Amino acid sequence: MLLTIADAGTKEIKLYGGPNLTHAITATRGFIIRSTMSVATHEFQADGMEFKDDNMTIYPIFINPEESNNNISSSYLQESVSSPSKRANDFTLDTVDNTSLQYKKEILSLMFNKSHQPFDHKGPVAKKPKTHDYEENSALDIPDEVQNDQPSSPKDDKDSLIQQRRKLFPKRLPKSSPSTISIAYVCIGPKYKGKFDPAAAKAFGLRPGPQYADLVNGKSVTAPDGTIVHPNQVLGPSRAGAIFIVIDVPSTSYIPSICASPELATYQTENKDLQPRIIIHMLGNGVLENEKYQSWMKKFGTNTEHVIMNEQYCPQRIIFNSIAESQFKLSKIDENRFRIPYYSNQPEKLLDSVSNIPKTTRLAAPLLTFHMEPSFKIDASNLPELFDHNDENSRAVIELNKNIEYLNLATQVREEVAKTTPEATDIPGNDVIVTTLGTGSTLPSKYRNVSSTLLTIPNNGCILLDVGEGTFGGLLRHFGPFGKPRGEGQISIEKFFDSLKCIFISHMHADHHLGIVGILSKWNELKRDSNAFIHIVGPPKLWKWLSEYGDVQDFGLSRIKFIDNRDTLFSKKPNASPKKISSSLKSLKESINLKNFEAIEVIHCPFAYGISIEHLDGWKIVYSGDTRPCDDLVNVGKNATLLLHEATFENDLLEEALNKKHSTTEEAVKIGERMNAQSILLTHFSQRYPKVPVFTDDHGKVGISFDFMQVSIGELYKLPKYVEALKILYCEDSEEAKDDYWMQE
Repeated sequence: MLLTIADAGTKEIKLYGGPNLTHAITATRGFIIRSTMSVATHEFQADGMEFKDDNMTIYPIFINPEESNNNISSSYLQESVSSPSKRANDFTLDTVDNTSLQYKKEILSLMFNKSHQPFDHKGPVAKKPKTHDYEENSALDIPDEVQNDQPSSPKDDKDSLIQQRRKLFPKRLPKSSPSTISIAYVCIGPKYKGKFDPAAAKAFGLRPGPQYADLVNGKSVTAPDGTIVHPNQVLGPSRAGAIFIVIDVPSTSYIPSICASPELATYQTENKDLQPRIIIHMLGNGVLENEKYQSWMKKFGTNTEHVIMNEQYCPQRIIFNSIAESQFKLSKIDENRFRIPYYSNQPEKLLDSVSNIPKTTRLAAPLLTFHMEPSFKIDASNLPELFDHNDENSRAVIELNKNIEYLNLATQVREEVAKTTPEATDIPGNDVIVTTLGTGSTLPSKYRNVSSTLLTIPNNGCILLDVGEGTFGGLLRHFGPFGKPRGEGQISIEKFFDSLKCIFISHMHADHHLGIVGILSKWNELKRDSNAFIHIVGPPKLWKWLSEYGDVQDFGLSRIKFIDNRDTLFSKKPNASPKKISSSLKSLKESINLKNFEAIEVIHCPFAYGISIEHLDGWKIVYSGDTRPCDDLVNVGKNATLLLHEATFENDLLEEALNKKHSTTEEAVKIGERMNAQSILLTHFSQRYPKVPVFTDDHGKVGISFDFMQVSIGELYKLPKYVEALKILYCEDSEEAKDDYWMQE
């Protein structure tokens, strides 16, 4: 979100929240810097217990689980002692513990500093690209080795900002610890002024104009006869601002703290000025059924609306209809390759089954709007249309049936594929499944999420290749929710997590790795009672980020076997530890029966890698990551079973591809041909070009990936046969989606 806000042109923003807010953000300094925006944090307790502006006052109320007496860790309380007189650039790691929060805020000010311009690193990393768009100012431009040891250039010596970054960024943040507190927010609107009475003003001899405006704005005026007229003499009675409360209750263990809260009890009153108009309840499972929580809800005024957010009571509907409708259309070509994302328009539990809750209780819904002033109103006019591909009267079905040309071509494709048999039926790895969860670049769009690909190796395990933000949600849409496999014989989400052995991160751009904590957190939750571990392979700064973010959230850091990409390079570097290489790679290879797991330095940004995965059964899958055409990738990937290669730009945008260190579609295909790959699957498309890319495929082995597409190695031969139908399908959506992209830009 911060990256999107910064790139949209916002100049400054302040974030309010609980303990560890500053720590969580500054832990990202290894891959996030924006010199066009300033960011400041305000941690309640440390910096003051309210937020206030012209529109709203917000009070936080801390809620603690019953089993925890540690409301806020002692280290956090120590951090709350600020030293305003201390100059920011005087902070060092030798400063006493009670200034650690201020130290982190200094780091934050160096990360987001709009008073300085982006800079180009002039150190020894030859492949560093010029700064462009989302790649701008990556902290990876200053590798650890350079930050610690490399002398500064004359230009850098003149820039104190760069010097401070070099000095402070490599050092570990002061330790913190996860907090179990939840925060409820009481939000109060401004006092609503009484209605102006023109007759009363006229009685004083006043006339419409500036004096009327002054009275409305709370200023006294002088009448023609010299009488001082005060606002209360011409205004009706004012009333208190509207109140709403947002409360997050992760589990029933928080209920005693909620029921005992005197701050929340203030709003359980007959005084209408203090009665909330809405309470948004974000509830973990089991909370709404709890009798104590039900009784607590009923203590609020009878006019208070209670809005429930819970995965069991709220239907798992499709929120973004565009991607679901796209998959529905694709499924007409091959319903097994292009599965419609999981959804359910019926809740797991009915709200009516909970009897002892206020009558004014309702379910939350996407874009449900509550108007607080001047009068309270519930507005459901913006709710998205219900997606239902089984309803002949739904928009998705009606619109698809209009596209006769595509439906006829889809039928022809199915018939042609049914008649076609692969040249060889004994291809090694026939049953290995490739699932492209996210196939877009930079940021999510109408049709494509950011990068992630899943390899499912039967009887061996699963590997994730990059995990952009939202990957966990994509997995749920693909496999279905916990406890609900999508069909007989289908892999469940539980089975996926049980089989997940490795996550590979190609480089530290946010669209390739920000989803990793969500994946690890759920994996750790499911594996908590076992001795399981997981391999994470990535750039060096990935481990630094995970280590520091582990201070904020327990996602199983101690269960991670981290492997630096540099320790898996096909031409081993002399400074890598042989013992570490042998133990880590041996563990990884044995867990999935791999012959080789080799990283390749590619041409994109510092510490960017592709990967070659070779199995003992004889198959090889090569993933390019983000890169320009790369000879080393060709050499390592010779005779690959499958090349998964980025194709960010269309062929007429070669200059942009050169500037941003990406590949065009034609370049990606040529890399596969030079590699002699049996099949080529293109991915990582620019979000501004949703239509099917143009490329030459003389040998019929190039496929185009879409989100949620799954294909086994033995069925890769089918993908090239889909291309003509895809061109027909996506030509109609091309301009609309392009307009959406530029609106985002």
